[in-house]
Amino acid sequence: MSDEKLVVAPDTKKKIGFFSAILLVMGGSIGAGIFLRAQSVLSAAAGNIVWAVLIWLIAGFTVIVMAIALVEVASGRNDNLGIIGWSKAFNTLYIYKGCKYFMTFIYLPFSFFFMPYYVILQFQDGFSAFNVNITFGDSKLAPWYYFLIGMAISVYFLLTAGLSSRIGNIQNWIVMAVKFIPLVAVTIVGLAFAGKNGVSYKPVTLDNLFSGESLTLFGLSPFFAFFSAMGGIFFAFDQFYGAAGIQSEMKNPEKTPAALVYGLSAMTLLYIVIAVAMTIGAEKGGFYDYGDLLSGAGHGWAFGIINIMIAIGILGILNGFSMWCTRWVEDLVKEGELQISGKAYKYMLHSKAPIVGMVFSLVLSVPLVLIFTILGAYLYKDYTGYGAGYGYKIGELLSFADLLANWTAVLAYVFIAFAIIGCIKNRKQNFIPVVKNKHTLWAGYTSVSIVLAVMLFLIADPVVSVLMSGVSLMNGNDAAKETLISQGLLVIVFLVFLAIMFAPIPLEKWLAKRTILKYKNVLASQKDMLSEAEVENAKYSVKLSEEILKTFREARKA
Repeated sequence: MSDEKLVVAPDTKKKIGFFSAILLVMGGSIGAGIFLRAQSVLSAAAGNIVWAVLIWLIAGFTVIVMAIALVEVASGRNDNLGIIGWSKAFNTLYIYKGCKYFMTFIYLPFSFFFMPYYVILQFQDGFSAFNVNITFGDSKLAPWYYFLIGMAISVYFLLTAGLSSRIGNIQNWIVMAVKFIPLVAVTIVGLAFAGKNGVSYKPVTLDNLFSGESLTLFGLSPFFAFFSAMGGIFFAFDQFYGAAGIQSEMKNPEKTPAALVYGLSAMTLLYIVIAVAMTIGAEKGGFYDYGDLLSGAGHGWAFGIINIMIAIGILGILNGFSMWCTRWVEDLVKEGELQISGKAYKYMLHSKAPIVGMVFSLVLSVPLVLIFTILGAYLYKDYTGYGAGYGYKIGELLSFADLLANWTAVLAYVFIAFAIIGCIKNRKQNFIPVVKNKHTLWAGYTSVSIVLAVMLFLIADPVVSVLMSGVSLMNGNDAAKETLISQGLLVIVFLVFLAIMFAPIPLEKWLAKRTILKYKNVLASQKDMLSEAEVENAKYSVKLSEEILKTFREARKA
């Protein structure tokens, strides 16, 4: 990579205090993850609370030490690219390009796939507590209602927060006013019902340690399901890494590691308290069990309000993501990493709002959300127990959304892990100037090992499950067909992910060379025949392609 200095210079006007930094760490991550994942973690732990709490502790510890290592990583960049920028600074060309394609063509559109669907889900639960049915009944069009409503939500935030940081900030303050209320409310309700309807402890036996009838790897044993649960918890902490960049805005930058550790430690403790309260307060340890419990006690309205507040909290995450994605897209365009028309590029340079980034995000997301809505609703199996209560095929759609949410979160963590590895190598080679942290080495090695192990098992699960269900089907078990199809779909999706991330890299270099040759010949032989706009577009195409080739030339070879 180039030897440009990327460390942020000290600023005496920094206004973020230590306590505010802790709140930023917590507020940037807390959303619906804890409510949507607590039951699945308990299920993965075979109903054993001690094992479930241990999983939460390990996952929380992993995120905390990753944040510690990220402090040094984040000190090497100062832009809107986040994970992409870290990969560019510390990793090889293929990892950087793979990260760029992952964040732009997978993480971005999939966030507009599952986040709005979770919003709709929580609103459905919320209004049902007031006997207002918005579950679409038995209509076969239910998945398409979800699609249309979900896209309307996405379009709204791209047009507001995506274009105006001022509007996005106002919306964020509104959301923050109610974001923490459900956390407290669920904990109180769980403790209030403790011992009456819940199960405080389920002993470990051979029966729940191994299930010989399972057709999936994670279903065989809680020891395997541990890795699935870890992926779910990573989703609950997702986007914490954005807070690692607050170092440049703090009054005391040296306290950034402490702010990250205290903030994430508080989140881990809070999540564990909520998970335990939900477990001992409801029979299955699930958030949705509270609806019947509160209704039976004559307080069903409370469950409705909690769900509506959770929905608003998810809207807040979508609001913040919309502010970020439109700006990172335009940063990539400015660095020559995304090709757009010369006219759009010229407009972008003179616009105060990221209109080009907004249009790009919208045009990219709509067809992909449509495709994965079809795949989830009609080809996937409901493994999470949503059931048909939300509408025809909505259980399958939400189960598929859960899985993709976990995958995208863990893949983001994997690219962070690669950036940390590159940062550790930087200790010896010093190819990027950073603010060195004495905790980077042990924290980096620990978090990287755990994250890569989780990713390995998430990849192995559908592959092994396809083999298991295939053998079972050949042995006469017709019920295995549905599992074979759904798990086979996951294998195909993962292969598509890999293709999206890495296949365009050599093609990108070839196209850049071809574009330079083409337009230089045009400018040399036909310049007098072209209009002024056509000449400008040709020059822009050449400049952009030269920037792409420059990236390949300057890429650090591992």
